[in-house]
Amino acid sequence: MFEGLSKKNIIQNNLSLASIFHHMADCYRYLGSEERFRAIAYENVSRILRNMKEDIACYSGDVKTLDEIGGIGESIAEKIIEYLHTGKIETFELLKKRVPYELLELMDITGFGPATLKQLHDKRGIKNREDLIKALETDKLEGLRGFGEKKIENMKRALKLFKEPKRILLKDAERIGNEIVNEIKKMPGVQKAELAGSLRRKKETIGDIDIVILAESKDRKKIVNRIIKLPQVAKVLVKGSTKASVILNYENVQVDIRLVNDYEYGAAMLYFTGSKEHNIKLRMIAKQKGFKINEYGLYDAISGKRLAGSTEEEMYHFLNLKYIPPEQRLDKGEIEKATLSNGIIYPN
Repeated sequence: MFEGLSKKNIIQNNLSLASIFHHMADCYRYLGSEERFRAIAYENVSRILRNMKEDIACYSGDVKTLDEIGGIGESIAEKIIEYLHTGKIETFELLKKRVPYELLELMDITGFGPATLKQLHDKRGIKNREDLIKALETDKLEGLRGFGEKKIENMKRALKLFKEPKRILLKDAERIGNEIVNEIKKMPGVQKAELAGSLRRKKETIGDIDIVILAESKDRKKIVNRIIKLPQVAKVLVKGSTKASVILNYENVQVDIRLVNDYEYGAAMLYFTGSKEHNIKLRMIAKQKGFKINEYGLYDAISGKRLAGSTEEEMYHFLNLKYIPPEQRLDKGEIEKATLSNGIIYPN
């Protein structure tokens, strides 16, 4: 049944399942401490699948064969076989109905743990990123226990809502940004590092500097520790395994850094380059076509199968769009001009 799979299919099988199990782990973390061991088990399997070089379908002859792989028990083996035969996992579909699933997308962002998200949902009725942004912008979280001024400020920073009054000229931002990127590229484990955000879009003035780094999970902690010790860094705002934010000595410029896998790199560059308006239009188009798009990749909205994410060109391709240069990503007609003949009706 699974003979003749290409290398791309092998990667897609493993990564699609890894993504599903990662999200299942998030669901169980959200449900509380009594589900802690389930969360750990699914996260471990997700990591195993991401690191496998061969197609998981090669082991799917029966549950016993899969069960022999270290870290994959009988219950999870059954779910792998279910996915390979049907394209979905029923337990995952049921889990998504028990939790505010769209809100759990924030769990990979530093500062948005399960307890925080549960409180936001239970006490303020927040169901997704858009609800949270609106709540932060309208001071709806004031008075909520545990959400003091500092925590709310950090949440705004993480969601790119915190407005710094000081902006610097593009030429100065490019000089500073390239200096930091060049230092990062010298660090062991860094496979690639590029500027993103408004700096990549060549905006005349820059509020903060965004950098996306490609690195394997095992190297990220050391990379982040080296970054926060750079002589240009005056203050550390956020320090995590996938994200870091620092304030530089020069003009208190903030630098936001995201560390990603190779199969997420294009999605991260697209998302963190913006503009916000351009990204919103892409999400609307993706939804119209039955896809879901975020900073981790482009997925089938029903099955959750990963379809694209390693390059920006690949992301645009699945939306039937030509590649759009960063400086044109303003939602000022560039998407309509880039469309291929596909019958899309663009949302207003």
